[in-house]
Amino acid sequence: MNSRNPIFIGGLMRSGTTLLRAMLAQHSAIASGLETHWFDIDWRAGTARDGEPLRGYLHRIGQFFEIEAAAVDHLIGLAEDEAAYLDLFMSEVARRAGKRRWAEKTTGNIRHLDRIIEHWPEARIIHIYRDPKDVFASFRRGGKYGGAAEHGALWCDFFGDLERFKVDLPLGPENLLEMRYEDLVLAPEAEMRRVLAFLDEPWEAAVARFEGNADEHDRVRELTGHASTTLAQIARPLGRDRIGLWRGVIDERDMAVAREVVAGRGLGPLFARIEAETPTPGGPEPGGAR
Repeated sequence: MNSRNPIFIGGLMRSGTTLLRAMLAQHSAIASGLETHWFDIDWRAGTARDGEPLRGYLHRIGQFFEIEAAAVDHLIGLAEDEAAYLDLFMSEVARRAGKRRWAEKTTGNIRHLDRIIEHWPEARIIHIYRDPKDVFASFRRGGKYGGAAEHGALWCDFFGDLERFKVDLPLGPENLLEMRYEDLVLAPEAEMRRVLAFLDEPWEAAVARFEGNADEHDRVRELTGHASTTLAQIARPLGRDRIGLWRGVIDERDMAVAREVVAGRGLGPLFARIEAETPTPGGPEPGGAR
């Protein structure tokens, strides 16, 4: 089985991928859910993320989507590799939700566009990005990914891969949409209209209204014993207070270190443009860099 035009959402961590996925899943035709990290699976070796045994990993992911182990085992028996399994699994997620299309959101999708295009030539890909200062502030608050230099290097890993794929792959406005987190927060209806037009789906006002949803956070905590700071954020309603979180957390010295790392990787102009075109509450109308 090969879905004709699935949807893949990706972007650097803490850039709005989870929020976008949750809003999009409110559409009557589109099913989505928690990250699968499908590209970390080595099907032939029988291992998954961090070397975890494959079957146990897929059972655990199945639990996140409320799909029982027997059904997961059946899909494993049908799949020939990790991409085929994801197709089967997400198609089952959509079927159970009564929807005809699926969206997979794992932040690292944006670093595996070659594999996506190879298996799903008609896939639609959405890259969402955010003011680097707010991204780095979120990393720091969560104690993630080291200091300013490491944050800059991680930014380069994601954006560098994407820029390379734009040259090496058949990517264009027909299959790649880039959007800003800030635009989504400040003008949700306009941005979600743009998203649905890109996906060739009819407009539904529900996708632009997000009042928060704690169900996934609570389920992950129940199954793993750990709270997710990312999922805790989508328990909150959409609001302008999500922008400008860097103040008091990230200062100019931090950004100078990050910019030096980014410049050394040849991505300084892109980084500067994203910083300069970041909209702010009360500022110019959304619609900056694409």
